[in-house]
Amino acid sequence: MKAEKGHAFERVVRYMVSGYTRSEGSVSIFLIMVLAFVFLFTAVLIDYARIAAVNVQEERLARAAVRSVMSSYDIELKDKYGLFAYGGNDGDQLLAGVLNDNLYESGRGDSFNLLPLGLDSSSLSWSRPLGSYDIFRRQIVEEMKYKAPIDFALELAGKFKPLSAAMGEASRTTKVLGKLQPLYDEREEALDQMLKSRKQAGESGQALQELIMNPPGGRMIPATLGTIGTAADIAAMYGDYVGKYYADLYRDEKRSAQYQGLLAAYIQQSGELLARFPDAQASYQEKQSRYLEEAAAALERAKTLNAQMKSLLEQSRNSGPDDAQNSARDWDIPDTSAELSADPIKKLREQEDSLILTANEVSTMENSLSAQLTASQAVVPKVVLLPGSLSPASGLNADVSSMNASILNASEAVNNYLRNYGNAGTLIASESAQIEAHRTYDNQRKQVEQEAKGKLSEAMKLLDQIRGLGASAGEAMKRYQTLHKYYNDNIAFNTGVDQPTEPGTADQNPYTAGSASMVKVDSLYAAMGNVLEGARDRLFQTEYSALYFPPFDISQLAGLASGSVNEGAGRLADQLDPNAQELEYILYGFYNPAGNIAAAYGEIFAVRLAIRTMEGFTERAGLANPLLILAAALLYGVEQAVQDMLLLCKNGEIPLSKYIPVKLSYRDYLRLFLVLHGGGDVQLSRMLALIRLNTGSNLDEKFTYTAADIKMAMPLWFLPGVVKLLDYGTGLSGEVQGKLYYRTVQADFSY
Repeated sequence: MKAEKGHAFERVVRYMVSGYTRSEGSVSIFLIMVLAFVFLFTAVLIDYARIAAVNVQEERLARAAVRSVMSSYDIELKDKYGLFAYGGNDGDQLLAGVLNDNLYESGRGDSFNLLPLGLDSSSLSWSRPLGSYDIFRRQIVEEMKYKAPIDFALELAGKFKPLSAAMGEASRTTKVLGKLQPLYDEREEALDQMLKSRKQAGESGQALQELIMNPPGGRMIPATLGTIGTAADIAAMYGDYVGKYYADLYRDEKRSAQYQGLLAAYIQQSGELLARFPDAQASYQEKQSRYLEEAAAALERAKTLNAQMKSLLEQSRNSGPDDAQNSARDWDIPDTSAELSADPIKKLREQEDSLILTANEVSTMENSLSAQLTASQAVVPKVVLLPGSLSPASGLNADVSSMNASILNASEAVNNYLRNYGNAGTLIASESAQIEAHRTYDNQRKQVEQEAKGKLSEAMKLLDQIRGLGASAGEAMKRYQTLHKYYNDNIAFNTGVDQPTEPGTADQNPYTAGSASMVKVDSLYAAMGNVLEGARDRLFQTEYSALYFPPFDISQLAGLASGSVNEGAGRLADQLDPNAQELEYILYGFYNPAGNIAAAYGEIFAVRLAIRTMEGFTERAGLANPLLILAAALLYGVEQAVQDMLLLCKNGEIPLSKYIPVKLSYRDYLRLFLVLHGGGDVQLSRMLALIRLNTGSNLDEKFTYTAADIKMAMPLWFLPGVVKLLDYGTGLSGEVQGKLYYRTVQADFSY
């Protein structure tokens, strides 16, 4: 029994020892460990690959979804104005719908979805409203970058290029002669004043002449006692006075004195007359001094003005042609016709010097004035001696021949002064004739000036009538008030400031109007040159305005322009709504129904006046005086410009020039003025206000840019904890929460 128990124990011990030492099954355990590691690696790799695929898929879905949302643009804005802005209602709802539609799974049971994405959340952030200047301007550039340069170069700049040389010379001539004309007239007024003062100085000797001998003569004729009016009467009656004195002295004692009264009157009147000489002499000297000083001052003024005229001419000749018109020759655009020659206008320069007084002429005037001063002073000594020479006439022993000689000498001196420098003086008449010699055409010029002023005044009356039409457009005024509010809203939105320029009173002086019109054309050439040289934003904005915003129907002014005021006003009252003159409003920005139309009409008239005045220089070049040529050219310009405006109202277009028959429409002129005045922020606000008025869409609230934030989830198949652990080391673009992988992606889109 004990032996059996001992063998059993030994077997147990041997079994236990052999269990620790045998090798069966080790390979299986090794393979299980390897497979477990491979499985772990493969599972993580699969989920990691799915995460990478989901990242790409989510980016694509986000971009596609945002594009789908932004495809809901405002169709009215696109069709009417070529602008893009989001036009849907709820962008977030649309985005979620697009994403859900893309993530929708069909109901087939045998389908296998490797990337079972689910939408967690989505949202849109809107920015860059179309009402912002930068955004609006950028869309204008995109819309017009191909159209605008070609249209502007061919339709406008190419037509004006052939006129550049002639307009440049006409502008220079008009400006120079326009500045010379008032200086010339002022100088001639100064010369007239000089002659007038000199004549007044000469005529001031008339009082002395009447006191000495009236009428003057070359000899003394004895006279009987009577009324004494001159010094010559004293000497002439002296012989009779002596005779009658002795006749009374040696009369019969029985008879009374016969001549006592006459003798007493002679003595008394002689004394009174001689007592008047000191005052008369002092008055003469005072008047001579005052009038000749006035004449000298007037002559000095004339010299100063003459020097200014000469300096003005020299500056004009040294400055050369205006840069704007001169550079137009270098515009790299095809010409519509051959260049108009400026030679006929350049020839006017040869006549400009005739307006300037030469140094010899000025010196002659100075010498003449000095000679008159000397002549006036020569009278004084002879007049001063006269009372002393005649004082012996109160006695009986006066030297008659001495008295006669004193009187004749004084009378001759005063009379010679009067004959030379009085109103009918020969010397002053000769000098006046010399001055009048260079005024040969002044009267004719002034007649032409008055005619031109009258024609210009008639044209300006029509402009005033157009301005006055707004008073009868009450409904249109309400629309303008709404438009003004929209404009102010956009200005405030862009924190801008508007300073509209009110239309001033048109100048009815033909010289001022002509010079102003030439300045405007100079500015037009400069603006066109800047645009062609690279001022793209102004060009694009200008052409965009002209393309999408209609101008006023200028034919509505035909009745008013032809003189039918009542008929024209009645028809126009219904045509003054902002929608009927959108382009004019963008250009000028006046908030009264007729203000913008009047401003456009006035500017077109100014351009036509400049072009027609240029033609007038050529047509009237045969006249001999440069100022007369200018006046005649301005008259021609005003007359033709008025006819041009009638033709424009009738046909809607007019030839650019008599010499270049290409036509420009009313809209073309507005395009030119937009290049000149436009391109600024205020014009953008006016366009935005009009768009809001016409569509009801406030572009300050219409967005062109959106950023979408989309969060999606994908279930992990294997070991989410290991994936989360890997996220700490490798930095996944999303995050693991539980068994789901979440990732937020942002996608942006802009029109």
